[in-house]
Amino acid sequence: MQLAQAHDTAVTSPDGPQADGQRQHGPARHTLVAAAKVRIPATSPAVLVRERLHVLLDAAIEGVDPGPPVTVVCAPAGYGKTTMLATWARHRTDRSGARVAWVSVDVEDNDVVLLWTAVVRALEVAGAWPAGAGPTPPPDDQYGPFVARLITSVEQLAQPVVLVLDGVHDLRSDGAVRTVNLLLRHSPATMPVVLATRFPPPLILPRLRLEGRLRELGQDSLTFTPVEARSLYVRDGVQLTDGELALLMERTEGWAAALRLAALTLDADRPRGELIRRLTGDDQVVADYLVGEVVTRQPEEVQRFMLTTCVCRTFSARLAAELSQQENAGQILDWLERTGVLVATRDRTGRSYRYHPLLRGYLRAELGRRDLSALRRLHHTATGWYVAAGEQLPAIEHAAAAGDNDLLTRMLAKFGLARVLAGDAHRLRRILDAVPPHVLGRPSVALVAAATALDLGDVPAADRFLRSVDSAAHPLRTQRLRALRATIEVHRGRLHGDTGEALAALKSTRAGKTGDLDVDLFTHVNRGIAVAWTGRHQAAEVDLEEALHLAVAEGRDATRLQCETHLAAICAVRGDLAGMGTRAKAALAIAEDRGWAQTSRCAYLYALLGSEAYERAEDERARELARLATGLLDGPIDPSIELFVLTVGALVGFDTADDPHQVVATLREQWQRLGGRSIAPALLAYAAPAHQRMALLVGEYPWAADVLQQVEDRLGESGEQALLRAVLHTHRGKVGSTRRLLEPVLEHRVHVVSPATSVHSWLLEAHLAARCGEQHRAHEALTEALTLAAPHQALRPFRDAGQSIRSLLASGAGRFGRLDPFAAGALAEIPVTVPDPTDGLTEREQALLTELPSMRTAEEIAHTMFVSVNTIKTHLRGIYRKLGVNHRRDAITVARRRGLL
Repeated sequence: MQLAQAHDTAVTSPDGPQADGQRQHGPARHTLVAAAKVRIPATSPAVLVRERLHVLLDAAIEGVDPGPPVTVVCAPAGYGKTTMLATWARHRTDRSGARVAWVSVDVEDNDVVLLWTAVVRALEVAGAWPAGAGPTPPPDDQYGPFVARLITSVEQLAQPVVLVLDGVHDLRSDGAVRTVNLLLRHSPATMPVVLATRFPPPLILPRLRLEGRLRELGQDSLTFTPVEARSLYVRDGVQLTDGELALLMERTEGWAAALRLAALTLDADRPRGELIRRLTGDDQVVADYLVGEVVTRQPEEVQRFMLTTCVCRTFSARLAAELSQQENAGQILDWLERTGVLVATRDRTGRSYRYHPLLRGYLRAELGRRDLSALRRLHHTATGWYVAAGEQLPAIEHAAAAGDNDLLTRMLAKFGLARVLAGDAHRLRRILDAVPPHVLGRPSVALVAAATALDLGDVPAADRFLRSVDSAAHPLRTQRLRALRATIEVHRGRLHGDTGEALAALKSTRAGKTGDLDVDLFTHVNRGIAVAWTGRHQAAEVDLEEALHLAVAEGRDATRLQCETHLAAICAVRGDLAGMGTRAKAALAIAEDRGWAQTSRCAYLYALLGSEAYERAEDERARELARLATGLLDGPIDPSIELFVLTVGALVGFDTADDPHQVVATLREQWQRLGGRSIAPALLAYAAPAHQRMALLVGEYPWAADVLQQVEDRLGESGEQALLRAVLHTHRGKVGSTRRLLEPVLEHRVHVVSPATSVHSWLLEAHLAARCGEQHRAHEALTEALTLAAPHQALRPFRDAGQSIRSLLASGAGRFGRLDPFAAGALAEIPVTVPDPTDGLTEREQALLTELPSMRTAEEIAHTMFVSVNTIKTHLRGIYRKLGVNHRRDAITVARRRGLL
């Protein structure tokens, strides 16, 4: 039997109409119509009025170009079509006196005489014409002229009337379909038609759509939003927390019937969250509804199909055929999709199908009640199918559901690490949480569980799994497992900020050369990142490039993202902002493609892009990227990444902060909090000069000295140490010693970790040479700084360099050769009032600054501070110059804005 025929048999009552509606009747005036059939259904006063849907309906029926509109409201059972339309119709008639004619269509209306008698009667009830004044429905074989007369009568109406046909999915007979099509085709402007249906009926809707006359409200429109769901429950006196509401929407997906059924199960004496979590298709109230409205309306073969395919959360047509073993699986899928029982989606893997979670819950429970062995057998079948299709995570899920521990162990050992590397750790963790303890205790599974936990930042859980491996009766027997165990320790060390011992232990294994692609990939990426944090960037780059090659070949997207991000960081360390930007954009493309752009995976990436924008003086973009980065910090991550993200946020926000002093204080606390852990030398070298500069600008000389101490402790003798010490000497007025400190950096006699250090050093030399009247040397030094910065368009060092550099750029304009365009850009970036970076307030100036708001005279302040008036005036001139002001009142204003007061 064909599926369509089987369905007709299932839904047509034994004494229902024949297929073509050929039933002989006398004139329609002798046919009685139940009053309820042609009356707008009553709705409860407590029903939620969803104004957004009323607005959509009003807009739909008012369109007249290119012709009178036909509106279709199409959604499966339980989506509230009738309630919504009835509420809208009553509001429309009550508020504006508009006319709405309503017909509740059922299978009996396949008889065209009954159907059109009901339509004429509905128009009479709506007031379109007096009772008995409308056209009389003829016998079945004369329906064409009758519809024409009806249309003519409606066209003559002084006031329009909306015709609502609710339930047109029940119309199948040739006569009913043809007459309704005739009306839709020639519907007058005075009678917009609204059709409500569970699935697309066999009417001329495609033609109307092509003509632009069809307005459609589908399942997505009728689905309750979270706000509407909350309002619905408030009307019932139920206040849901945000967590309860989110859980409710996850279980019901906004299905109106499910929301109402859920409300019936809530009990004031029991926690609502627990009750919502227990809301499944197997709940008696829910099951009764699903059976009556969905399941038993399907032919037997369709019910069997539904029971065999419900084991999968989503499935393709091929998988459905494999599970059901039914030759007409494609036909059944098409039917279930058209009738709204299945939801179809299309992604890059093709077309897939799924049941509503509650319907799937009922079907699975029913299958388990009927034949538990069949349920397990189907999960076995799904496991094999997904393995063959290369879809590893669903294979693991179905192996777990099959209850076969040996199969599950093989799946986890073979594919678990691959899913972590591909970015599926969250889903894998949910599977592992349900795995029996004795399976989790197997070393091959425990190591996968540890890698999963570390990917999610859960170090305590990883430690528990590692202890179970170490306490196993037998040591790890294969090179693969030993390399995996050692690499996990490296990953763990990264989160603790100490990878020295783990990297040493890794050398004693065949890590990176086991022949297992995923274990080797896991090794390369973790070793590459760990080695990069030690400052060995060339070796790190080799590992990360190899990891990237494997990740691309094997489709491990999360690892691709990680590799591109850390390779971008290596470019940044070398001062290659262009290369960093290219790598970072490649990483961002991966994140956006996989939907990870707003997750913690991208915090480091956004911070790198933010630092690039900051160095190029793209302030607005830098602020937005820094905001994204700090907002995505979530859970334990590498301390170097965390500190870099926080540092970029501080650098970007300092100049516009209401309280700059607090920005520096917070950053100082963060450095101190993470200071005991291993920090990447490149991060320290990049951040230290800016950190020191901010400390000096807010008058905290001791904090600036602490930055130098951190660099000395961690980097030892380096260009960064020399630069920071030189800046502090400058603040104490020691110009000669400052220039001697800079000589090793400028002459390349000391190692420089960050290329930016050289730029800052040459700018400081230019500033000091200008102060000493050595204009030629100042120009040479400035040219060196421009030469280093120009290839990367790094404007930030010049913007922060102060008035003396601005003057040198202005006086040297036209004398920088090919660097002139960049020099002009740098000059344009330096504000006229920017202070010199080496001109932070001295301790004496800071003390004097605190006296200025008192408005005491210079003589009075001098007496209090036990110094001469001339000394006070000298300090005042220094304060004014460093703050870029000319008057005492302006100095107070600027100092407060910078957090100095």
